[in-house]
This record gives sequence, structure tokens and C-alpha cells, in this order.
Amino acid sequence: MKKSQNNLLNFAASNIKFFTLLSYLLNAITAIIIVFWLLKKTIPYFENFDLEALVTIVSFFAVALNQINRKLFERTEYSPADVLALGYVNNFLLPVITQLKEDGIKNPSLCVYKPGKINELEASNIDVIKAELRNKNYLLQEVKLNLRQARARDILTIQKNENNQIYFDFPNTLLSLLNYIDYKAESKANTCSDKLKIELGISLITKFYSKVEELAKEKRIHKNIKFCDGDLNLF
Repeated sequence: MKKSQNNLLNFAASNIKFFTLLSYLLNAITAIIIVFWLLKKTIPYFENFDLEALVTIVSFFAVALNQINRKLFERTEYSPADVLALGYVNNFLLPVITQLKEDGIKNPSLCVYKPGKINELEASNIDVIKAELRNKNYLLQEVKLNLRQARARDILTIQKNENNQIYFDFPNTLLSLLNYIDYKAESKANTCSDKLKIELGISLITKFYSKVEELAKEKRIHKNIKFCDGDLNLF
């Protein structure tokens, strides 16, 4: 049942204009039939139809389409993650990888931290993560990378030995979603705010990294990008 619903929503998403127009049309037809029914008038060419039955049938399909459009709208509520991913790839990952290659590094590796919760990217938590990396005998160093396609950036390098070095980044751009999550959670009536915030956060994180991977493949830098979580297994 769940699979069928997802398939229907995917089909509707690929034909969203048609479904939206059809929903408007059915709602308008329902309203017209109700007016004729209340006025006890017959509709031309439908004189032999029972208007009450006709209202019920048309309303059923209108409500069904409205539900589909509502589900599609809920899907688009996570679009801020797509916007952030686009900016992150175009304004950071792509310029950094391009510059490293232009500097003579044939196969640069940039690891992006993937948090379980967005607040892991707050400064105090990042300091803890860096301390954990040092305790794992990683050598951490901040270097300034001059980018032709963007402003100069300080970027973290992590290495175990001279021949094994990666660049590392905490995508703290995700912190800008915290206010969005608070707003969405507070605007939902009759729901547990804390539970909803966690669910929204997980959904946004998943959407962000999925979009980053998609865009990285599109920009041909996916082989230079990898991800790590709280386990911090880098090499």
C-alpha cells in the first residue's frame, strides 16, 4: 500500500501541472453542482442525473486530488535543504576541488562531515569532534586556500602521515535550517514539538546530502568527495 502511494505521488510529481489544474477544475465543478443542487435547478445535459449523487461522486475525486496535492506540497517543504546544497556545492565544493587540481593535486580528497543532528555543527560541538580526531592521532591543520572562482577560504586538513592527507569540512551552512525547523514545528498544532523537530532535522539532513551527491556527480567531482559520520573513520 505504501509503495503504491509513493508510486502515485511520484507520478503526480512528474505531472504536477496537470494534477494541479485538474484539482482546480474538479473543485470548480463541485461548487457549480452544489449551487444548482441548492437552488433545485437542473444542469443542462444532466437533467436525468441526481444532483446529490453527482455532488458526492465529483466531491470524492476532488478531495482525492486535493490530498495528493497536499502531499506534494509537504514534499516541497524540504526544499530549503536543496537550496543550501546547491550553494554548498557551487560556492564551496566545486571551487575548492577545482583549485586543488589546478594546484597540481591529481586526486584531491575532501571529506564532508555528516551529522546525525544539525546542532552537531555548532562551534562547541565541532571543537569536541576536532579533539576526538586528535586523540585518534590525526594531525589537524588550518590552511588558507586561495580560490580563483571564489573568495579565499580557510580549510581543515587532516592526515595520518605525510603521504595520506585529506581536506575536511563541517557544512555549518545547515545551521541556518534551525530557525526553519523551529518555525515548522511550532506551526503544527496537536503535535509533539520536540519529536517533530527531530523528524524534520533528519529529513532535511538526508535531503541535503542526497542533493550534494547528485550535484557532485553532475559537476564531475563526486570521486573527490566522501562523507563521514560521528565514527570519524577517515582513512
